[in-house]
Amino acid sequence: MSDAPIIDVDTHLTDASEQLWQPYFTADLASHVPRIVEHEGVRRLLVGDLLLPNPSGPGVGSPLGIGAATHVASLDERVAYMERLGITHTLLLPGFVGLAVHQIKDSVARRSLAAAHNNLVHELCSGVAALEFVPVILPDDPEWSLAEVRRWQAKAPLVGVVSRPTTDTARPYRAGLANPVLRYLRDEGIALVLHGATGYHQSSPMADQFDDYRFTHVFSHPFEHMAALADLLGSAAMSEGLRVVSVEAGAGWVPWFLTRLQEHFDHTGGSARIEMDVYEVVRQRLLLGVTPDDHGIDAVLDAGLGGVLAFGSDFPHWDASKPEDIDVLVKKYPESVSRGILHANAAGFLGWAEQGGGSRDV
Repeated sequence: MSDAPIIDVDTHLTDASEQLWQPYFTADLASHVPRIVEHEGVRRLLVGDLLLPNPSGPGVGSPLGIGAATHVASLDERVAYMERLGITHTLLLPGFVGLAVHQIKDSVARRSLAAAHNNLVHELCSGVAALEFVPVILPDDPEWSLAEVRRWQAKAPLVGVVSRPTTDTARPYRAGLANPVLRYLRDEGIALVLHGATGYHQSSPMADQFDDYRFTHVFSHPFEHMAALADLLGSAAMSEGLRVVSVEAGAGWVPWFLTRLQEHFDHTGGSARIEMDVYEVVRQRLLLGVTPDDHGIDAVLDAGLGGVLAFGSDFPHWDASKPEDIDVLVKKYPESVSRGILHANAAGFLGWAEQGGGSRDV
């Protein structure tokens, strides 16, 4: 195991519980409380008018329903996991509800569910110093999102907010900093954390072409992140200062994708050139979450982008990282690389350099 403190940029709330949500809805909004229902013999979460995970059709989710996400019985169980791995700080990202709210059509329900999620997660984080509160935003609802970010900023500084790479549209970030939410995040130094989800009714440009969970899962996370990063880079949002955290999408595709973007920014048969060093912007503005066994780590290191890598456990999902996974990472790479992935890169990027931030040039 690493003897350095570990920062985890990808852990999840487990929220398939009616009782968990009820305290966060007033009587007039009680009809919006998420409910567990049985659909064709499988238990799923009903959020608004959406069954989670999506039971059938394009963009289908896990056939296990809510059984696809391991339940964490208590906050103590979460803390015990962190202590086993030596995690001293973690971003607590959404579960079912926080990742599905973007697709709720009714604006009152969507806002109510997003606010309830943020209230719940803030309360959990307030009881454990090692848990970092990262509120959900709705990029297509700037009025609500700006008010929500300011509401939480009044209580404590925010290091990041979270949204999906594809929401109710396939390209929610295409306007770049013309979107007032993204501009505000840039101005305030708050990172945009992007986390996808399979079968959450997102407008996925690739996964929605399939009605087989094996393929929707293959094509959801990385391809949705490609779409988001193409817009965030191409619109100059990142080169003009927006910082982005991309998690649970893997890493091996990143060098190929950035090289291809650079080629097309430089010259594409009559299109105007986009003046940008894509690799340099990414070195400065992107943090990329990886599990210790991600085979793409080597490709990212070979591309000179080791400084963007950060550890993401994916706890509490079935394939969450184990102590022995940390051991393998530490033994495989030089100390400067493993420490960067496990701690220093995220510490520097998120403004926790006093914990031992490192170089972004590995």
